[in-house]
Amino acid sequence: MRELLLQIAEGDQQAYAAIFHLYREKVYSLAFHITSSVTASEEIVQDTFLKVWQQQQTLPGIQDFDSWLFIVARNHIYTTLKKMARDATFPLPEEYEPADLATAETVIDEKEFRSILAEALGRLSPQQKEVYHLLKEVGLTREAVAARLGLSPETVKVHLARAMRSIRAYVVARLPLSAALFILWRYL
Repeated sequence: MRELLLQIAEGDQQAYAAIFHLYREKVYSLAFHITSSVTASEEIVQDTFLKVWQQQQTLPGIQDFDSWLFIVARNHIYTTLKKMARDATFPLPEEYEPADLATAETVIDEKEFRSILAEALGRLSPQQKEVYHLLKEVGLTREAVAARLGLSPETVKVHLARAMRSIRAYVVARLPLSAALFILWRYL
């Protein structure tokens, strides 16, 4: 592996192709498992390996390439999930027909969603869970939560962002994409 990384650092495209072929299925599988989207998964693979090429000069210094590549892929997956969630929280694109939402609504019922949400909340750290509860369920302001928990408002914001990212990823991984987007758009 070290030899391939050194070759890539020198601009060897065949070594780069070898790394790509060695890892592309792993990156794709991870991305698809989380996003359930072929298109998004293919883009994540492309973005991940573009980053490998862009960072070619630093590759020889990487001690654990597998872990480094996983982190790069994970970051691209999170970026994609944020975009998917952001797109779901704003007005839907014109190609989304109301019938699509009705279909998604029939795919998942309230009880199933509440169960998945409870599982997602159960996976949060205690601090994230408390921040989520106070902001989203109790309805306190960020400043009120900060005062109550003895944190800065910025720290509360970070905990909520991490909680929401985790919840979104959990929901998207467990539901068909249309249903997950509908749920994220409607509830989160």
